[in-house]
Amino acid sequence: MYIAGTGARQHSDKPNVIVIYADDLGYGDLSTYGGDIPSPNIQRIADAGIQFTDFYVSGPVCTVSRYSLLTGNYPQRSLHGLTSALMPEQTGHLDKSEKIMPAYLKESGYRTALFGKWHLGNSEPEYLPCFYGFDTFVGHTHGCIDYYDHVYGTLGNDWYRNCEPFHETGYATDLITNHAIEYLSADEEAPFFLLLAYNAPHYGKSNPSDLPENTLVLDQGIRKEVGYANTLQAPQEYLDRFSHVTDIYRRYYAAMVSNLDDNIGRVLDFLETSGQLDNTLIWFISDNGGYSETLFKHASNGVLTGQKGQLAEGGIRVPALVCWKNRIKRKQLISQPYVNTDILPTLLEIAGGGDEFVFDGISLAPVLFGNGAPQQDIFWHFNGQKAFRRGDWKMRDDRLYNLSLDPSEQTDLSGTHPDVLEDLRSAWNETSGRLKDTIP
Repeated sequence: MYIAGTGARQHSDKPNVIVIYADDLGYGDLSTYGGDIPSPNIQRIADAGIQFTDFYVSGPVCTVSRYSLLTGNYPQRSLHGLTSALMPEQTGHLDKSEKIMPAYLKESGYRTALFGKWHLGNSEPEYLPCFYGFDTFVGHTHGCIDYYDHVYGTLGNDWYRNCEPFHETGYATDLITNHAIEYLSADEEAPFFLLLAYNAPHYGKSNPSDLPENTLVLDQGIRKEVGYANTLQAPQEYLDRFSHVTDIYRRYYAAMVSNLDDNIGRVLDFLETSGQLDNTLIWFISDNGGYSETLFKHASNGVLTGQKGQLAEGGIRVPALVCWKNRIKRKQLISQPYVNTDILPTLLEIAGGGDEFVFDGISLAPVLFGNGAPQQDIFWHFNGQKAFRRGDWKMRDDRLYNLSLDPSEQTDLSGTHPDVLEDLRSAWNETSGRLKDTIP
């Protein structure tokens, strides 16, 4: 647990902040992490700052991960069911008492915007992002959409501008970037906080009776009277770029990731040409692992076992990079384990919050600025699965792994180190109990 606010302005005169949150991007997809999909623009962020090798999210699905990013807390603290991926018929949402990242930063003088995916509640209009601190919002509210038509299956349009339904044409990843650059073009004195929550490379949710061109169906069906086709979709020029890939599912997915990388490059180029790059902190991360075992294995988690929805490493260890020109040392590789609950406390430590706030996450300002490497335990509880990491050791259900020697979780050491397993199990129980005690 971390209390932010003490000595908050020691590192910064309020930098601009951009958090780029990719969707279902696998740990082993990007060339930056040894994968086979070229990522030269994401590599620019790594080269300009820190590449984390052991960065985690608090849960292996979209809603859970986003809750922790924006609140700095574990999803078990959610008051309205944000401990699993929200589906259209569900009413889960952020409680009005749950303060999130843009609201904190607005108090420090920031203007705030979200372009892309919300997925933290939409069953009532007042659960949309405009009511939680985002001044500007363009994007979608469900877990995924058709990239071209912007619909959620047969449920219809899911594209909003400032929390009002909105229709425009174009490929969703491109549109998100267009709106972001338009926002960055404004002549404003106040620093900005921009959450670029791309839907890529999450599969699309298309209307099965009206599929656009350049659409590849993974599966389809009907859920709660809503028809859907889960689809991979990419512009033709990107499909042509990967015509050498024989696996058609991997070809479409690689094209989607490559388009994402190019769009991130567009943002970086604009920041540079507009003179804003020097005072902009950029944090890139995926919300969870990719589909490396199901849906035709279109994503890759590299050497990691497991995928989205699982507490094996492939579900929760994600690409994560951070840079701030001339403030964060270039080309650092950090293997200390951290988690996405740490991002909000870090930003408040840098940007200044004024008051003291208590989070499950810790500030990584000492890591970013070379003043230390704080350590922490990391807790997971999702869909009946349990995991806990302390140092190199990870407990996953009743198994024990040394991740420094075995990142693929192939060798269960619970039989040879029962004392370590018992320590982690006790720590998990203590943390679980503490989280439950805080929920009314």
